[in-house]
Amino acid sequence: MKRQPMPNNNELRQALKTTLNEFETNSSLRGASIALLKTLGYQSDKTITVPKSDPKAFLELLAEHNPDVSINTEKALFEDWKKADILFQLTDEELSNETSLFKDDTVNSGLLQSYLFFAIELNQRDYARGKLTAIARQLNRVFPMPVMVFIKHRDLLSIAVINRRLNKRDSEKDVLGKVTIIRDISLANPHRGHLDILNSFALPSMIAKTAIYNFDTLHAAWEEIFNVELLNKKFYNELSNWYFWALPQVDFPADLEPDDDR
Repeated sequence: MKRQPMPNNNELRQALKTTLNEFETNSSLRGASIALLKTLGYQSDKTITVPKSDPKAFLELLAEHNPDVSINTEKALFEDWKKADILFQLTDEELSNETSLFKDDTVNSGLLQSYLFFAIELNQRDYARGKLTAIARQLNRVFPMPVMVFIKHRDLLSIAVINRRLNKRDSEKDVLGKVTIIRDISLANPHRGHLDILNSFALPSMIAKTAIYNFDTLHAAWEEIFNVELLNKKFYNELSNWYFWALPQVDFPADLEPDDDR
């Protein structure tokens, strides 16, 4: 398949707004989630369909995959699940063919060999960060490869990934670390900051800026984009840069007095 040209930032932001809107207009959680991932440059035919997006059927499929590990349904807020879908598995095959990211001699080097994408829809709207990250953590317990989770909660979308590192005692196992998350993306009217984050997460944007040669480096790049502390630092750096640029351009009144009636 021929690689598509990279859209400019404005085109990509508009496409992202359109696909985010689909979560409210499209009754299929799976269809809307796959459309968003495709807009971001991630797609694969490796998938399993969950009958009627039924949460119980979803858990049954997880149990078939790894009967020795089960999720804690209380921590995963299972009672709040409205829909649950397996989107697809992204492997080196898709990334090698589509983006030429991985060379034959590097594709199998590293801890991570593929990525799973899931989508969960919850009944309620407002959830604390820890509640949403707990869902991602529980789903990641079941699989040897990392799982990225799209969580739709009413008119909001959150996207979570988890850090995985090698087990020092057993090199064939890994340890689940910190969950990083983009939280509370408005589906009807997404904030410019959220669109910028998703823009950075788009595969073409990452290839243009980051050296990615296996799933470990791809995952690390995702984590950096999702890291709230780094996002805050970037925001304040940009604000500071704007202030020092504006300072010689603007005349600020020297005799401005505070308004006592304010």
